[in-house]
This record gives sequence, structure tokens and C-alpha cells, in this order.
Amino acid sequence: MRKLVLFLIALFATSGLEADAAKGRRVALVIGNGGYLNAGPLVNPVNDARDMAAKLATLGFTVIEGYDLGKRSLEGRIGDFADALDGADAGLFYYAGHGLQVDGRNFIVPVDARLDQPAKLRLEAVPMDDIIDIMESQAPVSLVFLDACRNNPFARSLSQTAKTRSAAALGEGLAQFASSRGSFIAFSTAPGAVAMDGSGRNSPFTAALLRHIATPDASISDMMIAVRRDVIKETRDFQTPWEQGSLTERFEFAPSGAKPQQIAEQGVDEAARAEIEALIGDRYLKPEPANLGASLGELFGERVVSYGVPMTLAELTSAKVQWFSQWERWHLEPGRIAVTAIPGGQAAKAEFSLTYSYWPKDGGAAVSGKTLVTLGLSRLNSGWRVISEDGRSD
Repeated sequence: MRKLVLFLIALFATSGLEADAAKGRRVALVIGNGGYLNAGPLVNPVNDARDMAAKLATLGFTVIEGYDLGKRSLEGRIGDFADALDGADAGLFYYAGHGLQVDGRNFIVPVDARLDQPAKLRLEAVPMDDIIDIMESQAPVSLVFLDACRNNPFARSLSQTAKTRSAAALGEGLAQFASSRGSFIAFSTAPGAVAMDGSGRNSPFTAALLRHIATPDASISDMMIAVRRDVIKETRDFQTPWEQGSLTERFEFAPSGAKPQQIAEQGVDEAARAEIEALIGDRYLKPEPANLGASLGELFGERVVSYGVPMTLAELTSAKVQWFSQWERWHLEPGRIAVTAIPGGQAAKAEFSLTYSYWPKDGGAAVSGKTLVTLGLSRLNSGWRVISEDGRSD
């Protein structure tokens, strides 16, 4: 009951604070395309991308995400990513969905693509190396994870057309990239091979990534060894994740070199502190059930992890509406709000004690108690937003 009082709060992992402290500001673009209009839908890419976005947020990444995107929307997200990368220490691109290669060049396939002839490819699809070029030009470390080597109906239809027309060379799976120094590119399977979509919530590759990406002190190379081992076992040797890299220093998603107390000493500037305290005091602690959807949209990011369960803003709104509908009234009394920064200026943590009382509509006894609330916040284009909540009873 006390956990519910915190409005389905989510965990802002300490490992995320430590990782960002040790490695600076990190930005990720996460895309999941499964609802294809001109080919059979893929079951797992949206799940894969949502879960990866939530995991990266707990590891200190500022996450830009998109699901079932058409070409114009996809290009818009890439533009947002390019803007956010300015001054970042590391950029990460994760893509789940259909991808294909032509003449050794890899393309992402938007959900509205009509690829009935090779000549349309550059009009309908998005070159992956354009995204990598943006990353490599703006951040010293570029990380790419591609779960996009599925058995692709677009590749089959293009191959059929190519038999009777002059066309570029089409290949299975994806090709290796011509990348520059400071990059690491991971494929869900070997170049030129096909990967499985998976029969559970996640593909074999993404499921293994989610298991191992937050392993403390593991280098990205060590993590990929563990991922590869899991995928080979899961797919019974059908699929072998692959990588190519030119990193010049060790990269860890969850280093333990920085201590939480070191982060707490950094604080935030007064303007940011005032904005965060106002956000919490005026919106987080004063929910308006009659206008909950609008108020949550100004409070939370598009994605929140609720006690380890990734939730969209719509899912969170639905849960909160159901929660508040059972109470006649309530009283929330916060203690002092302590705001500390995560280096890079784009993320912060807020903590405060909360004394609460809820009076049910059925006239029953009030539900009262006290808890310690921890909020993870990210500075987005529209201002500070809560990306995670957690709470424990005093």
C-alpha cells in the first residue's frame, strides 16, 4: 500500500549515478519499429526498444526514443539526437526493426516504407551510416547496437524486382560499417546473417543486452562476450552476435569508481534547483485528477520505469487515474527537498520525506504513513521532467 501511495514510483538506480559521474554526459537515441504498413508486423522491436530506453535511463543516459516511426518522424528524432549530442561525452544509437543492406550500405526501414523497387530505397529508407557520422562528429565515443538483421520481406521483394531490372546488389542481413576512431558497433548476428525476432517479450539479442549491460565494472567488450554466449545458447548456435570497434579507451556502462556522496557534493545551480523544486511542489505533490493527463504530461517524460517495469506516459496516466479514483481526499506533506546534480548538467536527483494520508470514498479508515521519495530528473527540450521515482518507508 505504501508503495502505491508514491504513485507507482520507479527506481532511479545508483549505478546510473555512478556511471554518469565517471564518464560524463551520455545521450542515447532508441528506436523500435515493428508495425510495418507494407509488410508483416514484427512482434518484439517496440518491446525491445522500450525496455532498452528504460534501462539506459537508469544508467544515466538522456534518452530520445521513438516507436513505429514513419520516415519523417524518424528523421525528426535523428535531428533531436543530433542537437542533444552537442557537448556529450558519449552517444549511443539502438535500433530494433527491419534493416537491409544494398551495395554494402545499411539502411533503417521506417514503418511506412514502400520498397517495391530498389530505386525507391534512398527515398523511403534512412542510411544508418548517416546517423553514425552525426555521432562520430559530435561525441568522442559512439556506441551502436543494431537488432535489425531479421528475415526481411523488403529485401525479398527488392531481390525479385532486381532480377528483371538494373539494380544495386542486395544482401542478407547487414554489412559492416566504415567507422572512424572512437566507435563500437554491435550487430545482433554476424554480418550478412539473419537474426531471430524471438518468441518472448524480447529478441534473444536484446534480452541478453538487458541482462548484462548494467554489470558493474564490466567493459563493453566483456559485456558483449556475455551477450554472445547467451544468444548462442538461446538460439542453439543459429545466431552469433558480432561487433566491430575502434575505441581508444575502456568504456563501462556501470562503473563503480564514483561514489554517490561525490555526486551529492556537486549540487545544481540555483535556477535549476528552483525549477525542480517548483515542479515537485506545484505538480508532483498537487495532483489534479480532473486534469491528470495534462498535468502528467508537464511533469513526466515520455517513458518512466515503475518499480522496474517500463511504462509509457499513457500507461502511467491510466494507472494514476485508477489510483486517485478510490480516494475522497488526501494530504501530502513534504519535508525539505534536497536536489543534487549528475555531472553534465542534464540530469539531477531529488530526495524528500513525505508524510501522507488518504481518505477512501467508502468511508473507511484513512491510510497514513511516511516515506522517503527519490526522483530522477532529466532536462529535456521542454524543461525538467521526472524520468524515475522510488520510495521506501522510514
